[in-house]
Amino acid sequence: MQQKAGGALNQATGGRSTQEILDQARQMIAKNPAMATAVLGGLGALVFGSSAGRAVVGSAARMGGLALIGGLAYKAYQNHQAGKPLLDLQTQEVLPAPQGSGFEPEAATDATALLLVRAMIAAASSDGAIDAEERNAILGGLREAGFDPEANEWLANEMANPAAIDDLVAAATTPEIAAQVYTAARIAINPDTAAEKDFLAGLAGALGIDAELAGNIDAAASAAKV
Repeated sequence: MQQKAGGALNQATGGRSTQEILDQARQMIAKNPAMATAVLGGLGALVFGSSAGRAVVGSAARMGGLALIGGLAYKAYQNHQAGKPLLDLQTQEVLPAPQGSGFEPEAATDATALLLVRAMIAAASSDGAIDAEERNAILGGLREAGFDPEANEWLANEMANPAAIDDLVAAATTPEIAAQVYTAARIAINPDTAAEKDFLAGLAGALGIDAELAGNIDAAASAAKV
């Protein structure tokens, strides 16, 4: 599936602008529904241990990118809705969101999966452009995961031209998607610089995520990593 997705991404590029590439990618998603979820799975496996500098641990490490983001967002969202204290997942198993919750992988469209990829890349570049070492770690890992070299062109273009907060917000059409967008961005980085903290605060505010929900997502993301 990943190799087919890689071929589709390669066809979608070819020297075009980032916006043109995104438009082509969306068209390819319609023809190849596996593309965006395959990319997210591959990127999710790598970005946690590269730009974030830490590895996902425990049960979280055994989950695919889409399931992990949805599972963490669901736990944080439910905890917030119930008015409970901040999550402490260090002693709990991270599980996929249940069917019908709106957070389960099956509920995500391929456009949503693409959006989460863009959110992760935008977060990783929030303290400046993703440096060559980080980029090589992500793209090299994707090649090891089964993507051919040309398949990384779309991701390389996205890293060079990361999405603005307004672009991410415009595509987050439901509270569930908004929570997952913030979760994807948060788990991609360890916000230890002012630029990263400002990015997350700006993203949360623009998505309509209040401080309590953001705090729950932050706690869930931190607990999922060493």
